[in-house]
Order: sequence, then C-alpha cells, then structure tokens
Amino acid sequence: MPLRLVRWCKTVQGAPLEDHVTEADDQRATPGLHARSKVWIEREGTVVISEYRARLLGAIAEHGSVAAAADAIGLPYRTAWKKLREMEEAAGLALLESDSGGTTGGASRLTAGARELLAAFRRVSEPVEAEVRARFDDELRHFSSPR
Repeated sequence: MPLRLVRWCKTVQGAPLEDHVTEADDQRATPGLHARSKVWIEREGTVVISEYRARLLGAIAEHGSVAAAADAIGLPYRTAWKKLREMEEAAGLALLESDSGGTTGGASRLTAGARELLAAFRRVSEPVEAEVRARFDDELRHFSSPR
C-alpha cells in the first residue's frame, strides 16, 4: 500500500495551528500576520506521521522515555502511547525499542525504521514550510493593512 503526501494548506492568523508554529515565524516583519502550513503523511486515510507525531518521536529520542517525552511536549502519557500505536500500525513497522521500568525506570529508543521515517518526514515537510514562507513574503504587501 503506497504512502501519499496529503493536504497542503496555508492559513493566516486566526486559524489554530498547534503543530507548526516556529520561533522564526513569530519574528516576522509584520507583527501578528503569519503564513502557516501543515504536512502529514497518511496511508489509506490513516495518519502515519505529522508534525505533532514527529515532535513526539523527536522528544522520545531526546529524553529516552515515552513518559519524559510526553511530559516535555505537554501530552498525556496515555495519549502518547495511543499515537505511537496508531503510527506503528499505519507505518507497518515498530517505532520503539523499550526496556521495562523498575527501580531505575524504563527506557525507550527509536528503532532504525523510526529514525528513517522521522528523517524522511523532515525532508518532505521542511521544504514545504520554507516555500510557504517564501511565497507569503512575496505576497505580504497584499495582506498588510494600509493604516
């Protein structure tokens, strides 16, 4: 079953976008006006990876556990595991290697497949974000208020 890149949209301030707000976006020349884009990969209508899910994988890689990663990105622990299970099923591969808890706590690491998936997603999503920013910069004068 092939993967496909879906839905590329641009929103201007006012539409919520929990997944794709970067510090650079918040420092635009026109205060309060920002172009946003959102990319995700799905298989037969089921999300394989999105910015939200990529952040979770990145946090696991950084913090070494699902619990610490969930806490770091403000996600409930149960939700983090739910998203990981959904991603594994949609991607058709294991994403984590985990050690059980105990007195020292558990540990989780991304599998090689998860690292490859995350890197590939970044190679797709980052140029889209850059293109949206560039096009918005080219058209900014049409969105600026004449005041």
